[in-house]
Amino acid sequence: MLLSLGLRRTAQLRGHHTAIIEPGRRLSWAEVEDRVSRFASALLSLGVRHGDRIAVMADNAGWHIEAYFAIPWAGAAIAPVNTRWALPEIVDGLNDCAPRVMIVDDAHLDMLPGVLAGALSIEIVISTGTVTPDGAHDLETLIAASAPIAPELVPHDQLAGIFYTGGTTGRSKGVMLSQANLYMHSLMMTAEDMFHTDSVGLHVAPMFHLADVGTVMGVTMSGGSHVCLPRFEPEATLKAIQEYGVTETYLVSTMLRAVLDHPNFDDYDLSSLRSMIYGASPIAEALLTRALEKIPGAGFMQRYGMTETTGFFCLLKPQYQFVGGPKLRSAGQPIHGMDVRIVDEHGKEVPRGTVGEVTASGPTVMLGYWRRPEETAQALRGGRMYTGDLAHMDEDGFVFVADRLKDMIISGGENIYSGEVENALYRHPAVQQCAVIGVPSERWGEAVHAVIVPRAGQELSSEVLDAHCRSLIAAYKCPKSYEFRTEPLPLTGAGKVRKYSLREPYWAAAH
Repeated sequence: MLLSLGLRRTAQLRGHHTAIIEPGRRLSWAEVEDRVSRFASALLSLGVRHGDRIAVMADNAGWHIEAYFAIPWAGAAIAPVNTRWALPEIVDGLNDCAPRVMIVDDAHLDMLPGVLAGALSIEIVISTGTVTPDGAHDLETLIAASAPIAPELVPHDQLAGIFYTGGTTGRSKGVMLSQANLYMHSLMMTAEDMFHTDSVGLHVAPMFHLADVGTVMGVTMSGGSHVCLPRFEPEATLKAIQEYGVTETYLVSTMLRAVLDHPNFDDYDLSSLRSMIYGASPIAEALLTRALEKIPGAGFMQRYGMTETTGFFCLLKPQYQFVGGPKLRSAGQPIHGMDVRIVDEHGKEVPRGTVGEVTASGPTVMLGYWRRPEETAQALRGGRMYTGDLAHMDEDGFVFVADRLKDMIISGGENIYSGEVENALYRHPAVQQCAVIGVPSERWGEAVHAVIVPRAGQELSSEVLDAHCRSLIAAYKCPKSYEFRTEPLPLTGAGKVRKYSLREPYWAAAH
């Protein structure tokens, strides 16, 4: 009941305060609590049972925030759909978590037939927009017709959501987060002074992404106000900050660059911003320096973590973010409630300044991977989450990430696993060998780069491979650049591609 109790407390203390602002509508916290209760009631009336998964395929919206509370209120679990995925990836994820209900907005109705044809577990469709497909239910009609109900009594470790992250074998893993995970993370953000009763949080990062879910929870539990834009657009973001007096927002580096580059940037008053939160993607020091200069009143905060820890567990606060600052390139310090340690291959903590693997434990560590007990056991050892990141911690507790054990590429705030892209490339008959690495990118933080060895007598081009990849995986995962070689790729003694050798020239040139 933690999430519903948190919302009820906010409604009790801040009932008449503005909760949600979106084009053409404002709702108070009392109204949101009433709507969430009726939303949950409607789900139960449709036959939703304890533990059912409910998929949400939609852009940002006020009702989307309500869904994050209404679904657990009914004892079910939300399964957000990454709307940037290609249809086969969406269907694969849905077949993995087997939702009985899908909630969809107008912007994604065109994908619904393909989804329903492939994901056979879906029995009920709820539409949130102006068009209600045949056989579907209209959300607003359901809410209006349903009586408020008390929250379902569930234990704190009740599954609240399944959030999909990238997979090295070409299939995403479902991270299981409990009500306690989400609720405690919101309290920890409050303890770190990130959100307040007068907060006005702007949602432009997608709500299927756990980075934005943190803002959903943090603003709600603090009793502030949400401002919802359907999706990120640079000028719409600038306009919203000025019009609504936004105090906190979250942007990945690509969004921040787009905002700063907008020709009308100087026309907008951004003085209301107290916190410009960034993370989920590497950020170039030149971009950060420029941002600090152009938005001097906003306190910049870097968050470092992962889906498996309900988001971030380290925070670099504004007082450490200044040009030339000794901590500027760190990932920050552990937040309240989290035990972060750098360990060796035996799980023993290493001395300060020594590189090892980042591990974390605390109330926000996931329940595990959905229906993947072996991978859960590998990631969670002795109650600690092994992140796969290599880093050192200095004497002041700041974590400096050096590299990753896993070959994950973070481009534009999205996690991209090289193995998944390589699997797609290898499905082209003319590819003999390939390796996918992350290379520096001013725009994306990192960009996906493919090194290809064609089969003898075969010709390949970047255009051919790009079209091939786009037919199999989401566009943002496809390589942004290609390199074609005639010599075999360098191998380790174990016969694996020595990716460090491939990366080194690009990253050495960037420093």
